[in-house]
Amino acid sequence: MDGINKNAERIRAFLIGQLGKNTAVKGNPVKLVNLLDEVYGVVSAARALIGGRVIILECDDSPRLIELYEKAGFTLIGFDGEPRPSLRTMYIPITN
Repeated sequence: MDGINKNAERIRAFLIGQLGKNTAVKGNPVKLVNLLDEVYGVVSAARALIGGRVIILECDDSPRLIELYEKAGFTLIGFDGEPRPSLRTMYIPITN
């Protein structure tokens, strides 16, 4: 993930909290892309000040959620061992 040093043990990353929309609102027009646009704007401003290479998020171990984030460009980080975690970690490199 470092992209520069294959032996790097740490990278600067932004961890975003849980994203979601209120499904109790009938016809709620909010989409993941809307939420991510806001996240990317804030991360861009922070990155200009402190740097950073990736955005990391955790989501429920739900195939539907994982697929949704993968369509948005995130990659699932595998895990070793058992039991399977209830939260899965995903990341996306910051390109701009």
